[in-house]
Amino acid sequence: MPKEGSPVALSARLRPVAGDAAIVAAISIFSAFLSGSKQWAGFNSPDSEFYASLALFGNEVTDRAPEPAYYWTRLGFIAPVRAVVSILGPWGGFALWRFLLIALIAASLYWLVRQRSTRQLAAVIALFASLNTMVLSYVGNPYLTGTIIAATLLLIALATWCVFGTPRISWLPALLSGATAGWLLMLNPYACFLALSMWVGVRIVGICVATARRWRVLLIDVLAATVGFTVALLTFLGLGLRLFPGRSWIGTYLDWNGRLDYASFISDPMIWTNDIALLVPISALVMAAIAALTTRGNRWALTAVVIAGANIAFTAIYFALVPGPWLEAPHYVAKLWPGSLAAIGLAAAVLLKRRSLPPIALIVPLAALPLVLWSGRWHLVIDRAQGVLIAIVICLTFFVAAIIARRTANLPSALAVLVALSIIAIGMQLLQNGRGFIGIYGQYPFRAAYVDFSGEQIMREKIKAEQWLIDNTSATDKVGIWTDPDRMLSSVAAMQLWGKYNNVTGAATLTRDDVDRLELSRPTAIAMYAPNRQQVDTFWGSIPPWARPSTPECTTVQIPGIGVQEAYVCLTHLRWVG
Repeated sequence: MPKEGSPVALSARLRPVAGDAAIVAAISIFSAFLSGSKQWAGFNSPDSEFYASLALFGNEVTDRAPEPAYYWTRLGFIAPVRAVVSILGPWGGFALWRFLLIALIAASLYWLVRQRSTRQLAAVIALFASLNTMVLSYVGNPYLTGTIIAATLLLIALATWCVFGTPRISWLPALLSGATAGWLLMLNPYACFLALSMWVGVRIVGICVATARRWRVLLIDVLAATVGFTVALLTFLGLGLRLFPGRSWIGTYLDWNGRLDYASFISDPMIWTNDIALLVPISALVMAAIAALTTRGNRWALTAVVIAGANIAFTAIYFALVPGPWLEAPHYVAKLWPGSLAAIGLAAAVLLKRRSLPPIALIVPLAALPLVLWSGRWHLVIDRAQGVLIAIVICLTFFVAAIIARRTANLPSALAVLVALSIIAIGMQLLQNGRGFIGIYGQYPFRAAYVDFSGEQIMREKIKAEQWLIDNTSATDKVGIWTDPDRMLSSVAAMQLWGKYNNVTGAATLTRDDVDRLELSRPTAIAMYAPNRQQVDTFWGSIPPWARPSTPECTTVQIPGIGVQEAYVCLTHLRWVG
């Protein structure tokens, strides 16, 4: 037997880890590059453009904005993406970031399931999750949600490692948990609190099942997590000072949190009840409960129940206390997916435990793979009754698998669980893609994860327009924004932080009130965006002569779907008299 610490012993210890890493890499490469998924899956305009532009151009955008708002504070996305695009350029950088997110999602789920079950089952669950349209549509979008999904899944996996794992360094899982929570805070505080509710829930399960030294271990975990959180927070704050010199993260966040009125986002406070995609997290809770009941309170099954329950409970309580857009906007619904995927994965792992899957059983997920990819392209709207029926089928299938896994031998159990997982993966796609239009937000369909909606071409044009604006202004300029009244070019203008505080008017020309506000703010330039040049000239003609507007300089962009082949982006410089 090789001595502890010897090269032979080290090699033996690393061999399984290398095998796991190879599986995760293969799943990630297939999902990112070979499954037909799209690098650019669409936009949640204008927010997606805000963060893409800030990651690409940094303070060159905020320096020119009359009001840079709070967008630059989302350093959990902006800082790492700015690092990769600085090295690889926008296309290589965004492609690498997307791949890293897919790999982190696959690795987190794989590791979560692997702690309780076999390598084969972990691989199947990670594969189906990495092909999910909710996951792929957001990692292919420069909005924050794809990064939030990855970070939340990592925090859930770390929570189970804290409770049930046997790490060589006992405080390491908690330290990494704290660092991940700090990362989430720098992405979206709501997402951080949602993820922490699940982490705390899992930790409570650990306290309940522990037999010795539970409070000492908990104290060490709290201290380690606090250190990790503090280090991550200070690191991101330091990066913020470097990327956006002279700006205060805390001051900006407190100021804007007081200014925002979330109620103004609501078109119908009960509109979220029409979203059939919410049947997925509900189904995840039901499946976790089935696993807990059929395994007589197995601690891993209880953990799945706690994750799925905390996921829903925190969201429901927060929504009741602070009526806002989270269940109305698709990216807030997507924040429920990490907890749902984790609960489903753990529930399946509990049914099979560490029983090795016979090779013949793997025919099931391989046969289901084309159907999973097909359902990812589903485009028909599914009504509420049909959605409930799909959710019932999903849960009944899992219930049957749980009964079979409890009463039969290896092969029937493996086949039953893998069939259930395949039906769940397909059913989730149908519920997500069939949700239709929900709320007041411009929502790209989740099938954009697989169907090309010209996302890369559109992004290239937006980047070209913003680079042109930067090249034709200076850091001392304050650039106001005007777009055509129909907002056909608002997503292009969003690269320069289009919105209420930076727009000079929402009308075709300046009104008397608009002129009064313009004289108070006195921008040194106005960027004008419109489908045709006549609209630009008409607006330009309404600028008061004492602003001494220069003759517009223009470039063109080609944005599919707005009814013209080329649209205009123009600049006029203002030299105010008096």
